[in-house]
Amino acid sequence: MEARHGPLGERLRNALTAVLDSGAIAAGESLPSEREMAEALAVSRSTLRQGLKELAQQGIIATRPGAGTVVVGRIPKALSQLSGFTEDMRQRGLEPTSRVLECSIGRVGADAAFRTGLPLGSPILTLVRLRLAGGEAIALERAVVPVEAVGADYDGSGSLYERMDARHARPHRVLQSLSATEADETLAAQLGIRPGAAVLEVSQLGYGLSGTVVEDAMTWYRGDRYKYVGEIRG
Repeated sequence: MEARHGPLGERLRNALTAVLDSGAIAAGESLPSEREMAEALAVSRSTLRQGLKELAQQGIIATRPGAGTVVVGRIPKALSQLSGFTEDMRQRGLEPTSRVLECSIGRVGADAAFRTGLPLGSPILTLVRLRLAGGEAIALERAVVPVEAVGADYDGSGSLYERMDARHARPHRVLQSLSATEADETLAAQLGIRPGAAVLEVSQLGYGLSGTVVEDAMTWYRGDRYKYVGEIRG
């Protein structure tokens, strides 16, 4: 790992990401000794320990008995399983939180009606949230759902799918489109990454049991913290 300019936490994260991408250290394997990392990054061991502590709080690394400090790696998302952000993070021992940027009720317009099949003028809730795990920004989400699927009193806090479960409106089938893109200045500032950094853009339509659309969402995931995993059988 080579030294880089900028805050230590960012330097460590960039260095670990580069090592993971190169395959030199796989997720689950131990990091080099503190002495080796401190020399490579040109920092004191006490400063390094503080940086590693911050990365552990973010879920990038973890300390395991008998193995030392190991790389957790990118957060895997299974394509074969319908689950929400809250469920995914809890399964990996990370505490999911959200920062609500917008939560408003409006009416379905022509473009949305064409895309979703929802009746023109029907009430919808637009929810824009920054999704965090262990206090670290992981994704920016924009979801549009029928008001009847969540209730007019929903304020955007907590799990969207748990709220929909309570009203028997959770999606049972989804169509997803994934593409790689780069973060513009606004998205980069929200996710705490540099402009131009890789992000995974996921567009999703969720269908309820009746076949009607109950979710129209677009989410931008940090490319250095998230990966999609799928199983294909012949």
